[in-house]
Amino acid sequence: MNKIFKVIWNPATGNFTVASETAKGRGKKSGRRKLLVSALVAGGLMSSFGASASVSLDGGTYSDGTELTDAWIAIGKGAKASSVGGSTASISIGVNAISAVGATAVGYDSHATGQSSVSMGQLSTAAGSRGVAIGSGASAAGDYTVALAVGSSASGESAVAIGQGSAAQKKGSVALGHKASSSGEKSVALGASSKATGDDSLALGRNALGNGTGSIAMGAESEANGLYSLAFGANSIADADNTVALGYGASATKAGAMVFGQAGKADGLNSIALGNKSQASSENSIAIGQESYSGSEKSIAIGSLSNVTGVNSVALGTESTAAEDNTVSVGNDTLQRKIVHMAKGDISSTSTDAINGSQLYDISKSVADRLGGGASVSTAGVVNAPNYKLQSGNFNNVGDALKGIDDNTLQWDSLKKVYSAEHGSDATSTITNVKDGALSASSTDAVNGSQLKTTNDNVATNTTNITNLTGDVANNTTNITNLTNDVAANTTSITNLTDTV
Repeated sequence: MNKIFKVIWNPATGNFTVASETAKGRGKKSGRRKLLVSALVAGGLMSSFGASASVSLDGGTYSDGTELTDAWIAIGKGAKASSVGGSTASISIGVNAISAVGATAVGYDSHATGQSSVSMGQLSTAAGSRGVAIGSGASAAGDYTVALAVGSSASGESAVAIGQGSAAQKKGSVALGHKASSSGEKSVALGASSKATGDDSLALGRNALGNGTGSIAMGAESEANGLYSLAFGANSIADADNTVALGYGASATKAGAMVFGQAGKADGLNSIALGNKSQASSENSIAIGQESYSGSEKSIAIGSLSNVTGVNSVALGTESTAAEDNTVSVGNDTLQRKIVHMAKGDISSTSTDAINGSQLYDISKSVADRLGGGASVSTAGVVNAPNYKLQSGNFNNVGDALKGIDDNTLQWDSLKKVYSAEHGSDATSTITNVKDGALSASSTDAVNGSQLKTTNDNVATNTTNITNLTGDVANNTTNITNLTNDVAANTTSITNLTDTV
């Protein structure tokens, strides 16, 4: 038989007929169609009209198949089309093409061995039930899988691999792109050389890696390596469990860490970095603002270029620094800021509250009022000095005023146990304006000069009176003496009188 042939449908005989390439069917069909197109049309006609026929072509040799209850087509050297139970048809087109029940294999050494599967392309294989492998070397090994493109492979149940060298290896996985790979269950890899290895992971972008379970990597060269981690942006890395890295080159390396911003870093456990090139490097640290840095445990830096190195410290505002532990800073050595609109803090022996300006003013005014001497409070909160006017001079502070008073007061002499009126270079001094003290047997009051003068006057009067009294006594003594003499004379006279009598 002529080696140049084609297959046409013969309505008179009810089957396909091999004819010369130049022959025309009913005078309406083009003789230039290729063998593959003719075979596919034939298969379509058989399916549409329910024809009960079989065709086998081997190297151009046509044999009329035995009429069966099903329909199958095998075209090509070594091609095999099988049927089980007489229920469905199969198609094998190409050298060594093999198709299972209801399957279609098209291409050199293509194998559609899964039920109702489709394998198109040389060396393509559709081994899973209802799998589809299209492309040279494509493989749909799992049930309900799809592999499209040269060298693509869908081996997990319901997996989809689209793109040269793409591979979807686990159940429900999807790999889309040149050499994209999804090896975790229900994982998705989209992009050239992207890889989704964790279950339920997503890798989107060139060389993106979704390695952790439930992880998402989006962006060229992005990596989500931890469980339930998220890396979004080219070259971003979410390296530990439950981490988030958003931004070009962003990196979250410890569990629970989050970073948002270009080249930001969250390297501490549960740390947060927000802003381009921000960095939170210690456990529970927070850095917010461009190039902000929080480098100690439980520290917080808020503001661009803010910097905290003290443990449990806070820096608030652009370029603020907090270098000591347990401190709050709103500036630096050369930049200071006000804290405004702050409520009044409690003032007590146990209070640790901050106090505001009005409270400080009240305290300063209270001090000024108690100082007296014209003391006042300035708008800066400074207590203006008082002015004490003393006999010894004018003084603007309590210490000098007291010293001025001390110089003009009685001083206690602890050695002599007495008060001394010594003043300056004067060994003795006069005490004036002393009030009359009480004069009694039990009085301890000091007495003044007038009291002493009265006493002295009384003493002088008493002295004169005593002197006069002394003269009177002397006179009385003389008189008494004279009287005694008179009595003696009288006695003598009486004696003489007696003698006379």
